[in-house]
Amino acid sequence: MNILTNPSFIDETSNTNKPNFGLPGYYYFSDQIFAHEQQTIWNNTWQFVGRESVIPAPGDYLTCQVGDQPMFVIRTNNGELRAMHNVCPHRGARILEGQGHCQRVRCLYHGWNFNWEGNLKGLPRAECFPNLDKSAVHLLTGRVETWGGFIFVHPELEGESLVSHLAGFPVYLEQYQHPWEELQEVDHWFYEEPANWKFPIENYLECYHLSVVHAQSLKCFDPKNITYTPTGRHYQIFVPFTDEEFVKDHPAFSGEPRGQSYQGFIFPNMMVNTARDKVSVFRLTPLSPTKTKFEVFIYQTKAQIEAFPYNHDDFRPEFERVLNEDFRVVRSLQASVHSKAYGVVQLADIEYGITHFHQVLSEYYQS
Repeated sequence: MNILTNPSFIDETSNTNKPNFGLPGYYYFSDQIFAHEQQTIWNNTWQFVGRESVIPAPGDYLTCQVGDQPMFVIRTNNGELRAMHNVCPHRGARILEGQGHCQRVRCLYHGWNFNWEGNLKGLPRAECFPNLDKSAVHLLTGRVETWGGFIFVHPELEGESLVSHLAGFPVYLEQYQHPWEELQEVDHWFYEEPANWKFPIENYLECYHLSVVHAQSLKCFDPKNITYTPTGRHYQIFVPFTDEEFVKDHPAFSGEPRGQSYQGFIFPNMMVNTARDKVSVFRLTPLSPTKTKFEVFIYQTKAQIEAFPYNHDDFRPEFERVLNEDFRVVRSLQASVHSKAYGVVQLADIEYGITHFHQVLSEYYQS
């Protein structure tokens, strides 16, 4: 059987009593699968790339990787955002690096320069190109839209809108008591994990492992009352805190109703987790079939910064402890995928997030 045809192990009948089985091991290391995912998923979906607040003025830009497409987002003279492929049409060199401000978008190789709308404005020794029509040369454009101050980029010029892609997920997140538009980045770091990108997502989508993997760490969650709701390609995860642990961690709120966290996975690579004092966001970027960049962003509103000043040394160690507990499991899964014994006997109802994720993937594997 062609490994890219509709896998018989994926149950497309939704959450029923019918047994649900996972993906075969080779879906986590196959070069062919990875190449197909790059074209059908990563180069053809909306993906979170940054915050509007980091590029507030005309000429401010950030670079990003969307699938295997190097791109950048820049603010133009009229204040709008524009997404373009970070490749010079002259010889294919990268144009911008990192994040910053520019008067012109200038190629570092031969100095061809473009305005903020991506139109060629000048080049050194233009007399060497007597037949060049500058008005016909421009940077290839993608699409950019925003929600809640988050910038999303799509490499293609046509396709579904961001609103359609998010499929109502913002309505769920808007229950959070702090304005999303006011979030400011207070910390950012990343890991490069030796695992296929799907394993960290599958781990995130189920709470079955909490009492084992996080027995000594995530005591603030109430796993028996976590609510999961599929929304389009995404998955909402409503997490109540336990009264005792929440009050211990947040003594200023003693006597108030227990807190809750609005969490969830936005396909294909974004995970959102809210708390009273901050929002954490994870972003995954596949680097190879067996290597994934896992980024952590910490955000606070001005009110949260004043009430809960962020201290890197106090926060990171415990947060990284939880992440590393998950990473150890994910690495062990990746180490097992070549084994003849590897397989998923059955996915339980409380692991339906994985089943839903596989159903979404099956649409792309068939395309």
